[in-house]
Amino acid sequence: MKLQKITIFKLLILLLTPISILLLYLYEYNPQTWEELYSLGINKYFIEGISSVFGTVSFSVFEVLIGFTLIFLVGFIIGTFFYVFKYKGHALNILANSLLNFAVVASILFTMFITFWGLNYKRPEFGQKEDLVVKKYTHGDLGAYYTHLLTQAGRIRNHLNEDENGIVKMDSDYEGIFTRAPLGFYVLGEEFETLSGIYGPAKPIMGSKALNYTGITGIYSPFTGEPNVNVAIPEMFIPSTTCHEMAHQHGYGFEDQCNFIAYITCMAHPHLDFKYSGYLLAIAYTSNALAKVDFDLLVSINKHYMPKKVLDDLNYGNDFWSNYQGDVQKVSQNINNSYLKANGVTAGTESYGEVVDLLLSYYEKYHKKYRL
Repeated sequence: MKLQKITIFKLLILLLTPISILLLYLYEYNPQTWEELYSLGINKYFIEGISSVFGTVSFSVFEVLIGFTLIFLVGFIIGTFFYVFKYKGHALNILANSLLNFAVVASILFTMFITFWGLNYKRPEFGQKEDLVVKKYTHGDLGAYYTHLLTQAGRIRNHLNEDENGIVKMDSDYEGIFTRAPLGFYVLGEEFETLSGIYGPAKPIMGSKALNYTGITGIYSPFTGEPNVNVAIPEMFIPSTTCHEMAHQHGYGFEDQCNFIAYITCMAHPHLDFKYSGYLLAIAYTSNALAKVDFDLLVSINKHYMPKKVLDDLNYGNDFWSNYQGDVQKVSQNINNSYLKANGVTAGTESYGEVVDLLLSYYEKYHKKYRL
């Protein structure tokens, strides 16, 4: 009788999954109201709270939890097969119970993900309240913006330090970058309500070097509110990557919007190394977009406006990542692509390129105010 009650209780827990899916549909049906109640209300205060709590320790709690989860999963699988072979007469019952237990845990984790943060995938796009309207731009508009990025990046690059190989150095190590990262958000928080708030700091990923083989530069943890950053990448990319993960922390799930937020918070940042990192981010996406629509124009602009020091930095970054290309990175990208599509990002990883439209729109409206 007791065993039967436990089984019924487990089956009831499974109902959390359809309830969570229903919440996603309700948010999508009335996004403006849900954003005020959830994204800018309950969830915002929740993330500020848990990120501040877990921010009291220097290491990534999420990374530790992932390690324990993998150990538990391996132990669970080994234990299940052990009992199956030991009690062969009850093999089907053991397997059924194990699958039910696995489904219960998965349902709980899925529900936690949705309620802790996942609903934000249905929130209105960043900048809608501020009438940041994305429209169609000509190849000439894109070329002009790309030229502007190169010019500004070159101007700032002349004021930054270099290493013995002539590659740019940031003003501090990654710990200093994490400490300074919120400054750009504080500035823009006065203009954009969704970027305001006090959150816990970014964390370094202990397995950063191994993560390079996957091409992953950062991971946001919705369970602990921690922006986790790969600190084994070239340091010129760490400021913009940190701001990208902090954009997730502020309740944005779509990658194009987080890249965009990373750029504008770097632009609003009082320190030049952050601005430069933001420019490198925008240059990468804008040049890729221009290469697809007008390659000859890209070549012409690079020939006349690409600063040598900026080119050296970009080449260094490209050479760095070329050392890690392989099957592991392809598998990782495919998994990430599936994850994005499962959460409503219909373009999958291709959505990373959609940031260019946002960049052009923002530049058109705000470049004088923020000196972009």
